Amino acid sequence: MRGRWTRAAMAALLLAVGCGGSGAPEPTPPKPTASATPTATPRTDAAAVAARANIPVLCYHQIRTPTAADGAQARPYIVRPSVFAAQMRALDDAGYTTVTGDALVAHVLRGEPLPRKPVLLTFDDASAGQYTEAFPVLRRHRFKATFFIMTVVLGKPGWLTRGQVRKLDRAGMTIGTHTWDHKAVPEYAGADWETQVEQPTRALEKLVGHPVRLFAYPFGLRTREAIPHLLKAGLRAGFQLADPIDRRHPAWTIRRIIVPELSGKQLLRELRTSF
Repeated sequence: MRGRWTRAAMAALLLAVGCGGSGAPEPTPPKPTASATPTATPRTDAAAVAARANIPVLCYHQIRTPTAADGAQARPYIVRPSVFAAQMRALDDAGYTTVTGDALVAHVLRGEPLPRKPVLLTFDDASAGQYTEAFPVLRRHRFKATFFIMTVVLGKPGWLTRGQVRKLDRAGMTIGTHTWDHKAVPEYAGADWETQVEQPTRALEKLVGHPVRLFAYPFGLRTREAIPHLLKAGLRAGFQLADPIDRRHPAWTIRRIIVPELSGKQLLRELRTSF
């Protein structure tokens, strides 16, 4: 790589050429500085992608106060607004920087840089509290998040409206797809791929006005056979839950952990031990 010419060296060269002094020696270019040294291009093979897929990813579902109707199976998926606020405060105080789902996937796939102490916040299903309770807290901390939308529920009581999904997108959040009605991917056959993957993805793209590239597997359940269908729908990464990544297909098996009602201190411990 050529380094920069000094002003004096450039003047000497112009003088020699302009005055017909073809016999004058050409000035020697200065050696490149250390800052001019090219940076190695990040590897994009499966092993390198898998090695970069270690960024903490948190998965939330319902941000609301539990009721007497919520059984033991539902409780791990419900986080009270006050607890959620304390968790976000703990992340902020600990110096974590939230990233969008698109930024995380760009890092995993191509080695694009991320800020110091990155963390991805994700919300599944599209329950109403994600907008009414979680979104104001995210804005207060200037946090970004990714919302995986189950389209069958949009506009129904207790769920996000289409207008709220647009507002989340306009606020810099990432919108991803989470099927039409949460049917588990291993059960798909025939027209299910169109109904559960392609149509919801197209509907969300029409809603937000740009491509939707990220997918979350209902229940975290996946199959390798799903990957060609996800690619056909224009998707480029898939998020599961806490199972180990598939090192042959790491971008389609990005890990997340479900966050229950942990204290801020407990959440920070989980981040350190789970990723």
